[in-house]
Amino acid sequence: MKFEFRWLVNNFALKFVSLLLAIGFWFYVVGEESVEVRKSVPLEIAVPSEKITVLKSSVPNLEVMLQVPRHLLAAVSNAELKAVHRIENVETAGEYSFSVAARDIRLLAPEVHVVRIFPTLVTVTLDEVIVKKLPIKVDFVGEPASGYRVDSEMIELDPNAILMEGPKGVLETLNSVPTESVQLVGRIRSFQRKIRIREVQGARPIGEGFTDALIPIKADFVEKEFQDVKVKPLGLPAGRHYVHLSEDQVSVTLKGPLAILKDITAQDLLAYVDVDGFKEGSRQVTVQFVFPTELTIKGSPPQVAVEVIRFKA
Repeated sequence: MKFEFRWLVNNFALKFVSLLLAIGFWFYVVGEESVEVRKSVPLEIAVPSEKITVLKSSVPNLEVMLQVPRHLLAAVSNAELKAVHRIENVETAGEYSFSVAARDIRLLAPEVHVVRIFPTLVTVTLDEVIVKKLPIKVDFVGEPASGYRVDSEMIELDPNAILMEGPKGVLETLNSVPTESVQLVGRIRSFQRKIRIREVQGARPIGEGFTDALIPIKADFVEKEFQDVKVKPLGLPAGRHYVHLSEDQVSVTLKGPLAILKDITAQDLLAYVDVDGFKEGSRQVTVQFVFPTELTIKGSPPQVAVEVIRFKA
């Protein structure tokens, strides 16, 4: 015993300091071994039957306070946790309430504990699941180039309707189902595309969920009147004759695509009467025009009186 006592008192000061440090470190570890972390956790509600579905919930997310060991703090902070509550013994549509428990929270590790949940009481509306056939409507974004438009009546969809499955309360309010957005900005030509059908408030398409769409882009047709268009004779009359026009300016209305017609002026039009080989006398001659092939004349083209006169000897 004497020998053992000597061992205890040898370097007593050093051993005493080491003991104090060990006790202090132990208290530090115990006091700092876990921290509380607040997370917003999405709530997923599972139902026992495929014939009913969740129409709406009083809360989409829960505020959960977690007790987390320090070595898991980074992982829990970055993790996307979720809560899953399963409603049991419910086969009909209606409004139901339930309490969220700690076991509903899908935790990252056993060392993580749920401290608090808010709110704990959740109310959901369950609705009957039905299937309804709905026409497909393409969702357009933006506008084609200036002077062009979508010919809505000529849009071709294959299929042009689709079966949608979802809450009765949602499907009964729908007259059509939209596609994903189709960009139109700057388009000047028709195009074809395979487009996905969009889910609507929990209702989803049955089958592939796509439609093949042919989108016709047409030019906007307008009319534009041009006044004081200069008319010139073209060709040579017979023999020693010259031509006199009763008027050297006419008006004409053209029809065609806005994109082409909007920039044309009266000075851009070439108007003429063909007098080649005309003999002496007066007659009415139709004015001819040179303009882009996409344009046409509204009504009958104008006429001018042409007088062919012999040169005096």
